[in-house]
Amino acid sequence: MYDVASASIDEVYGDFWADDAAIMAAAATSLNPRGPDVLYGHFARFGVGPGDVVADIGSRDASYAVELHRRFGCRVVAVDPVPLHADLARTTVAVAGLDDVIEIHQAGIEALPVGDGSLAAIWCRDVLNHVDLAAGLAECARALRPGGEMMAYQTFATDLLEPREAARLYRALALTPDNMDPAFFEATASAVGFEITSSDVMDSEWRERWAEDGARDPGKGLIELARLRRREADLVARFGRARFEATYYWALWGTYQFLGKLRPTVHLLRIPG
Repeated sequence: MYDVASASIDEVYGDFWADDAAIMAAAATSLNPRGPDVLYGHFARFGVGPGDVVADIGSRDASYAVELHRRFGCRVVAVDPVPLHADLARTTVAVAGLDDVIEIHQAGIEALPVGDGSLAAIWCRDVLNHVDLAAGLAECARALRPGGEMMAYQTFATDLLEPREAARLYRALALTPDNMDPAFFEATASAVGFEITSSDVMDSEWRERWAEDGARDPGKGLIELARLRRREADLVARFGRARFEATYYWALWGTYQFLGKLRPTVHLLRIPG
């Protein structure tokens, strides 16, 4: 939990407000945030190459799978349970001319379409909040060869996310509440046979990087949130409660990262051997 100190009104509007230049200078100074390419840097530590087969679990449109092949020369098994994603992935791979080195499968993490010990490594981004974590990680452990490694990028909740906020967020985006706890993730990974070799807390770095580079404007996102909130009754009537909630909380996701309520983290896992 975060400590909250009490202040008098004289301090707030006298000492603090009248002399806030130093502390605001800290807020105006970049912390040199990293961008999403840091994930490929982590994956590179596994040392995979042209003779290896890796899995991209939760492959969406297979853009990550394509990049994994281009960077490391490996063969890729791209897996996603959503039919739309599988269709998009097939198109992406066909356009890239990589049908011979990237396989597309419509499947979930709990039933990977690969043999025991057949994978050198696994790339898993933005998946584990939605699944049966024990079953999914056990299946990954089965599919990896001895010494095989897994990169898991996952967003966790912090103590700043209030219980009512959390409950609404989890319902809206089909998130499994237990999976939002980093301690639960680490205990589950260990229980199915993984060693946790490193943990890199990304926090709000990507959001800061996008804002500093001009790639994304946080102000635009806040305006969209305000408009969604103010038009909630109308939008629910037109599109339904479930679609409104999903749209609203996807829009709020990045703001929650800025506020420290959600904390993206990269775990590197290894099967002993």
